Amino acid sequence: MLHHIIGFGIIALVYLCFVIVIFAPTIYAAWLYLVTRKISVKRKSITKLLVYVFAINLIIAYFLVHFAFDYFLRTKNAERENSVTSTITNAVASQQKYFARYGRYYPVGPVRGPYKDEYGLNVEKDVVLYVAPNWDKDSQSESLHAYAIHTWGDTTLEISDDGKLKKLSPDSEEFVRIRSKLLNSTK
Repeated sequence: MLHHIIGFGIIALVYLCFVIVIFAPTIYAAWLYLVTRKISVKRKSITKLLVYVFAINLIIAYFLVHFAFDYFLRTKNAERENSVTSTITNAVASQQKYFARYGRYYPVGPVRGPYKDEYGLNVEKDVVLYVAPNWDKDSQSESLHAYAIHTWGDTTLEISDDGKLKKLSPDSEEFVRIRSKLLNSTK
């Protein structure tokens, strides 16, 4: 719990520094306004200057925030989701090769990448993979159940007994259970 508080404190400090850098002209204009109150100078022009500088800083901050969220965070989330998808499809492919050779599936993890094994499994960096073989009572055959998450993302993928890839909803109880299980097991 303490490391979460320290982490949030550091992030808040970084954001505070960004706000100070972006609004530095406004801070300077506000300081000029306060100084002019002590001396007899036309305050209307300084007040107008303060309002204009603040408005320009707000516009710049608005565009910087949209630029960061639209171009950097969205592409990072897409990269994380692609790494989770490629890891879980690679896990299924390696499991199928192993099954063709030995007639059974092998358990994996939970393991956090980067990880490679001798059967062709490749877990990408910061992806947590869990593969569990189980017995399907209906078809009387061995099947496989796999989960993959990214430690920094919000995607949880599942491959169930029927072999279909499914993205779990962040609102579901299973999402929370699986995500916490995988994250807590690979600290």
